[in-house]
Amino acid sequence: MTFPSTIHTMVGQSLLTKIGRFFNGSVQDVLTETIQNSRRAGATRIDISRGGASDTPILYIRDDGRGISDPTKFLTLGDSGWSESIARSEDPAGMGVFSLAGRNVTVRSYAAELSAAWQVTITPDAWESGKLLDLVPSSIAKGTEIEIDLPASWASALEQAVKNAARFCPVPIYFCGNRMPHEDFLRDAVRVEEWNGCRIGIFDAKHDLPRELVRMNFHGLTVPCRLPHVQDADGGLGWCAKVDIVDAPTLQLVLPARKEVVQNAAFNALHDACEEAIYRTVAREGHHRLSHAHWLRAKALGVSLPEAAPWLSRWVPRTAETDNALLGDRVAGGRMILMPTDEPYIEQCVGRGIASKPLLGATPVDPVPEFVGYSWYDALPRVLGWSFRVQQGNGDIFDYAADVQLPQGVTSGPVDAITLEIAVQEAGSSDEPAEVIALPADLLIVPGDCWTDLEEVAILLTPDCTIEPGDLASLLERACFYASDDCDTDSYETQQAAFEMQARFTANLLLLGEDTAIIQRVHEAMRQHVSWLIPKDRAITVRAVNYQVEAAFADNDDAPAVVAAE
Repeated sequence: MTFPSTIHTMVGQSLLTKIGRFFNGSVQDVLTETIQNSRRAGATRIDISRGGASDTPILYIRDDGRGISDPTKFLTLGDSGWSESIARSEDPAGMGVFSLAGRNVTVRSYAAELSAAWQVTITPDAWESGKLLDLVPSSIAKGTEIEIDLPASWASALEQAVKNAARFCPVPIYFCGNRMPHEDFLRDAVRVEEWNGCRIGIFDAKHDLPRELVRMNFHGLTVPCRLPHVQDADGGLGWCAKVDIVDAPTLQLVLPARKEVVQNAAFNALHDACEEAIYRTVAREGHHRLSHAHWLRAKALGVSLPEAAPWLSRWVPRTAETDNALLGDRVAGGRMILMPTDEPYIEQCVGRGIASKPLLGATPVDPVPEFVGYSWYDALPRVLGWSFRVQQGNGDIFDYAADVQLPQGVTSGPVDAITLEIAVQEAGSSDEPAEVIALPADLLIVPGDCWTDLEEVAILLTPDCTIEPGDLASLLERACFYASDDCDTDSYETQQAAFEMQARFTANLLLLGEDTAIIQRVHEAMRQHVSWLIPKDRAITVRAVNYQVEAAFADNDDAPAVVAAE
């Protein structure tokens, strides 16, 4: 065997036998392709209707365009037969009519340039067999009419498919005589720019955009694609771009179904143009909260933006339940200090420790890492870290932070002193060593393996701690409570109520003593679970001892009932 000296690309005849698989066979595809052809033919109106007998319904699509002058090219795969100007501006592939493959179709067309009309019927088997079809004269006086057998699956989806096809189509579309609604693809844009035969619209978009979101309109044919979406560093304002194609031949769709954009150099240039348009829209506002990376990107694209507005959110210690940043009030115009992120129980204790002792005379604020690089942000002082130094009654001293284990034998109760040590730096770009600020603290909460079980939580108090039991219970809830979502657990409300009761008992036990804590717990249990059983205006006396409970109405001389406590 010898090889030829040259080879070339070609299309095999077998491709025609697979043409039915080029499209998904939906009525939406058929309408999209036929409407695009009518528009290219200069149609000023497209009519879509149903007809035929009840057992043999027919779909009619008719336009008033120039008609088809060469029926041979009409059924030639890959030969569109369009004029040079249409071929240049829209890159038709000559495949759209094959969306009808496998259907019984009759086509009638008046070729305006020849002043003659023709008709052909294409049977289902003819699409892939290439058999000869009879071309006969037609009485149609203008445009093109396509008659298609209407299957039940199409009939149920037809009206919505027509509405979808008409929504952004520049040619008026009528369904059963009624004009279908039409709207500008960029109708709700906050700003529109012209670019290389495209209209770029900028839209408000606060949230991330799904991949399947329609972003481009090719004369009524809409497709999803990845165009720029710019969001500010706070996750609030955002902008995205959509593109309405006017005359942009280098922007092409993947053939044959044309449901996605070809990722070529023209699309990459369009992507950059959309980014520029977004940044120009932001620039017109005069202020923004974009990340420094976005600021640099805008500069690289030739758009000058001011730095992000110099304000931050007041730092609020995280809670165990939310386990994320809780945005405080906006802080602007004063001295600020950036706070790090730590475990919620640590942050709660730090928050208590600095409540009346501002660090460097500054307001604690949440960091925004995306702002690193802005001059005002880099100049802010910041907390690099913190730890607690605890002096016990026996004179031992240990340091505690979130990644440090408590020494053996440390349990809830009083200690001699607690010092909050905070490492601060005057500015993020400073080469100076960190300064350690020591502040007296009166309380430290150290959870065990199970945060929600307060029996495993060590609560250390200094002699000068003046916290009230209710405030300590609330602090414990913020520092340690989070609801389990395990399928075997109680509801959120039940879990929270149980934790609150345990927190109040723990706080009373530490601050008021065991007797008071037990009485308060019994009082709470009686109020919640027993008091509603007692008739109005009557009293019951209860005595409980050694797991025996005696109860009697106060106005009854009979012996009290005795019930064994479970």
